[in-house]
Amino acid sequence: MSWAKVSHSSGVDEVGCWGCDAYVGETSCTTALPLLCIRQDGSARPAQTPASYYPSWAAGNIATTLPISGSLLTSLSSANQMCVQFFGAGWRMAEFHDAGGWGFNAYGNVRTDTRFWVHINDQPANCWNP
Repeated sequence: MSWAKVSHSSGVDEVGCWGCDAYVGETSCTTALPLLCIRQDGSARPAQTPASYYPSWAAGNIATTLPISGSLLTSLSSANQMCVQFFGAGWRMAEFHDAGGWGFNAYGNVRTDTRFWVHINDQPANCWNP
């Protein structure tokens, strides 16, 4: 499953589903896309970010890796390790429900020219699902 960047303002990105299929995935696992990685450190919600449920505040920072073929995402553990390799300890692959579901706001300025891999913990929409 992949998400896209929706907007950016004052150091905060909104990212979300925007055309994804959260139930079975919509992107071929042979496609190379960046991973959306997150480091949730409890950062306070900026005043300019609405305190709404959709999209809500993910309390951290996001960044994207270089493009990675979805076929290399053999497990959540392997995906999380890729985020650690790119950004360091405390980083992991972003998850659909990191701030409620369908999208969230976090500090960052990720790419706008491509979608990126995210995972979902309660549906078979990940490349490692059979």
